[in-house]
Amino acid sequence: MFNYEMLVLARESRGLNQTDLAALAGVQQGTISKIESGLLQPSADLIELFSARLHYPPAFFAEHEPVYGFNATVFFHRKRQSLPDRVLRKLHAQVNISRMRVKKLKRSLEIDAAFRFQAMEPLEYGGPAGVARLVRQMWQMPPGPVRDLIQVIEDAGGIVIEFDFGTKQADAISEWVPNSPPIFVLNSNAEISWDRRRLTLAHELGHIILHKLGPNPQMEDEANEFAAEFLMPRREIKPSLYGLTMAKLRDLKRYWKVSMQALVERAYQLKTITLNQRKYFYISLNKNGHTRVHEPMEFEFLPEKPQLFHSMLRAHLEKLDYSMRELATLLFFEEAATLEAELFGEKGPRLIVA
Repeated sequence: MFNYEMLVLARESRGLNQTDLAALAGVQQGTISKIESGLLQPSADLIELFSARLHYPPAFFAEHEPVYGFNATVFFHRKRQSLPDRVLRKLHAQVNISRMRVKKLKRSLEIDAAFRFQAMEPLEYGGPAGVARLVRQMWQMPPGPVRDLIQVIEDAGGIVIEFDFGTKQADAISEWVPNSPPIFVLNSNAEISWDRRRLTLAHELGHIILHKLGPNPQMEDEANEFAAEFLMPRREIKPSLYGLTMAKLRDLKRYWKVSMQALVERAYQLKTITLNQRKYFYISLNKNGHTRVHEPMEFEFLPEKPQLFHSMLRAHLEKLDYSMRELATLLFFEEAATLEAELFGEKGPRLIVA
């Protein structure tokens, strides 16, 4: 049976409004509005037309998984204030579809997670930094830098997905809803450096753990505090943040795998530099060609890559004997070739949202 919510989801995942879809389908906007309000049942021919124009198979529009709408409190973001609503709606729709795909894959597979996610109230555990320290202990992480943050999250059963958002205005979206593992969607835009993506992913991890029980006005500051302590634990990093120089910042970046800017901020938070010293370092960073988005390539490290979602896809192909066409049908891809190109193409495995 046709589910009007899936039409909204398909339309928004393509970045279209009702007027755009009406023009593509050759109908009045009022028709689209009535269908999306559940007041009008589309004909079989119109459903086929939606399928062709939005590039989802007809069965997609009969799905009845929960759809979390725009501005739903299950979503967390690291984004700029200027991000247009239409772009954010598109990203929310794509995260919904990604979660539905993960859930379909999980029906036939068990994720053998070494650890687990647990929602925690900051006030009960000494604030966001206290929660970060506890999570590191629970997940049996060694002292020092987090060598591979994506692997840490996947070892606990989280799903990390990356694709190019088509904008630099949003770094990531995360969500954790009932009957689904936590999902982290990272922007793989080439203009976003990997040290920034690591900090972003730690920030989203903070949201997932600290704010699943409910948002609050301080949630962005809390996620930042969690991320700083998770990636740069106070007890271990503070001694090295005295006597900072630009050369020392470069060395510390290589060791801790965070940006020099993040190290400057951490030093200021831990009171190993003064406000004037903080200003000096930012001026020096700017003079040397650094920006708040990107630092010189010679100091970059190899990016971490998600593995778990791809492993689930491969398991369906190799262990459960799915054909590429059957897997594409399961995951709402219009054509098997589209999925196959993403799995085995030149750029290597990643999840596409089309």
